[in-house]
Amino acid sequence: MCKEKRRRHSLVIGGTGFIGSNLVRCLVEAGDDVTVYHREGSNLKNLEGVPFKSALGDLTDENGREKTLCAAMKDKCTVYNLAASGTSLEKERRLREIVNVEAVRSIARVAREIGGIRLIHASSSAAVGFPDNPEIADENFAFNAHANHYSVTKRQGEREVLNAVEKGLDAVIGIPCSSLGAHGMKTHQYNLFVDIARGRTLVYPPGGLCLTNVTDLVKGLVLCRENGLRGKRYILGGQNMKYQQYFTEIATATGGRPPRVRLPKTLLPWLGFGVEFVSSLLGRENTIDKHVGEMITKNLYYSSGLAIQELGYAITDWRETIRSAVAGLRGRGLI
Repeated sequence: MCKEKRRRHSLVIGGTGFIGSNLVRCLVEAGDDVTVYHREGSNLKNLEGVPFKSALGDLTDENGREKTLCAAMKDKCTVYNLAASGTSLEKERRLREIVNVEAVRSIARVAREIGGIRLIHASSSAAVGFPDNPEIADENFAFNAHANHYSVTKRQGEREVLNAVEKGLDAVIGIPCSSLGAHGMKTHQYNLFVDIARGRTLVYPPGGLCLTNVTDLVKGLVLCRENGLRGKRYILGGQNMKYQQYFTEIATATGGRPPRVRLPKTLLPWLGFGVEFVSSLLGRENTIDKHVGEMITKNLYYSSGLAIQELGYAITDWRETIRSAVAGLRGRGLI
């Protein structure tokens, strides 16, 4: 691990997205010299006003990615990998394998061969598995998401990192849960806030989520660098709640109207399947499929106890997380 104390040189892979751009901002504010690995022509809107260097490369370039990764990692103390193919749609199956598994293998191999690098790999709570009431999953939860290809590939990506650790790589795995923040908010999340604010959301799913303040999450990833034990996995979550609580608090914070009708648990997987089927026939993009429909019927609750104990991780109150997201959106005239 780099011994430089005054100014760290960090590489962020996947730094243009929601979590990645928030991490870049956090690192810059902490005094890091940050380089972002991204494709030529990437949308850098989330990084506007942030001083960073670019390292061009494409993780889907199976022949050339290790060369560009090697150049990007040169003279770096820490490499954060947040790149992921996040959909569960069947047509994205090969892309998930490339980005979530094969590219992770390349990143870990290059970091190990260069040496002197601490790799912080951002996985996903989907790689832990899908608990349901009354379970709360921790890092030792028995993986049960074998039918969900996204979950399987994220789990396999973790294994690639741990295989490299066995060969000498210094790496820590951070596991994000459902994250919320105003900066760079994902489109489907933003649309939810707008629809509830305008009283257009009439129903809510029966399950629950582990709501995580994105600022807590990125600080947790930095804590993985500072305090994480080599080869360990840390869930970086928040507070567990029902979707009804989440939606109602959004309505309170925005002055909107909360949904009143609870969707039947048995209906949602079939609804997701129908949306996916019709969208494929029409050639349209969609964010809902049978897997998403099934997941939102479950109480996907996770424990960050290990991260709190070993990293010094802290969790912001969930109401404050929602209110600060609303304030951030209002400050930019987006809601």
